Amino acid sequence: MTALPFSHPLLVWPALALALLALALGLRAQLRPGLGVRVVGQRPLLQGLGLALVLAGTGLGLAEPRWGAVEAPRLTVHVVLDASRSMLVADCAGASRWQAALAILDRLWSRPDPGVGFSLDLLTGDSLPLMPPGEDLPLLRDALRAVQPGAQGSPGTGFGYGLAQSAARVEPGEPAVLLLLSDGEETVATRAQAMTRALATLRAAKLPLYAIAFGQPQSLPVPGTALSSTAQPDFLRDLAAGTYGRLLAPGEDPAPLFRNLARGREPLPMARSRVPAHPEWGAWLALAGLGLWLLGAGRTMRAWRPILGLALALGLGQTARADIPLPQSVQAWVAQRALDRDDLVTARHWRPRGDDPLQRLLAAQIDLRAQAFQSALDTLAPLTGQGSPRPLPPWRAPALLMAARALVGLDRRDAALELLERLLLEQPGNLEASHNLQALRRDPVPPPPAPRNPPKPDQGAREDEIEGLRQRLPAKAPPAGAIKDL
Repeated sequence: MTALPFSHPLLVWPALALALLALALGLRAQLRPGLGVRVVGQRPLLQGLGLALVLAGTGLGLAEPRWGAVEAPRLTVHVVLDASRSMLVADCAGASRWQAALAILDRLWSRPDPGVGFSLDLLTGDSLPLMPPGEDLPLLRDALRAVQPGAQGSPGTGFGYGLAQSAARVEPGEPAVLLLLSDGEETVATRAQAMTRALATLRAAKLPLYAIAFGQPQSLPVPGTALSSTAQPDFLRDLAAGTYGRLLAPGEDPAPLFRNLARGREPLPMARSRVPAHPEWGAWLALAGLGLWLLGAGRTMRAWRPILGLALALGLGQTARADIPLPQSVQAWVAQRALDRDDLVTARHWRPRGDDPLQRLLAAQIDLRAQAFQSALDTLAPLTGQGSPRPLPPWRAPALLMAARALVGLDRRDAALELLERLLLEQPGNLEASHNLQALRRDPVPPPPAPRNPPKPDQGAREDEIEGLRQRLPAKAPPAGAIKDL
């Protein structure tokens, strides 16, 4: 993880070094100009500055600066909930730590946030997966109601082992974070061992951790046992800071944080970021440097200046007279910014209509927010055909998932199931497709219960049936006579 917002930050430093070298050589030539420089009328300092800008712009473009909002907001929050017996301690304003954690998750899952999905793992001595990633928030809340702290998984709390297991289930390159809700008490290993193991795993996976601490840092008895528990929020603070996450303040709502992460307003590791790259800024900087270099080139370039100026004037004049529509990339940027502000009217006005897959995903997302399901299907049609290039492009899975959502909105569940099954064939192990497929499949209808008081058969019909049976049975043979002894 790097603090510089570049796709390839290592290219920035050589470009800056070469730019400084060019500027230094230009300054040296300006202070001690040669005979040829004086005759031609060159200005070495201006030329050195122009060459420095050319080199810096080239490096900047190759490094690809990243900024702005993502075109298709997406984030998966992998919730890791401490389910050990220590969460039963009631030191959270009269409520237990478990109840306080459930209250936060209930508020977080009370309102859906488009583009943000959740999974749920229970943390004990190891990690117990409970729900795969998805956006079915009522199902997540119902799953928590069946959990009793201390009754599932291994005894104790092992952050080093449990977080490593949860991180291993996160897909590489997926925009994702971990949300840990716990009291911070490690019981399986020492704090140093747990910290080392967890940090090594999360840093290798480039997975930031955000934590919420519960409980007071004082020894309190655990209900129903002879044990005591001491909350350790400082352990969670160090663990989150070591992964470039943070410990959320008491009472802080995590929903705005996840919304900003999904939309690129908060930084994610470059390996998991969907913030768009802008290499064109390096090209503009290099062009400005080229212009400065031409200005300082002296008399040899004077003959070219009218030609360059005339070409520039003609180009600007044609641009002013021509009715050129706004580029689709600019429309997509404006629409995405409006969508981030929940301004659906503006987003629909600037909805992109280009053939770029990412622009089609954004247009379909706007249609889904506006409940224009058929328009979303028509937009996604070129991306959801039977054939797909290999390796699977990154837009394929979101396109199929959004098309399935539109089909559900049109009450075409069978077609939505077909798309989800196709996605699982193309990308086996896609957790969101598996979750949505399971949620869409209807449970088999059970047979109707047997009536408590079944109707009695008609007595006349019953007598006729008995009489018929009697007639079909063979006649009873008379008993054999007794033999007298002589």
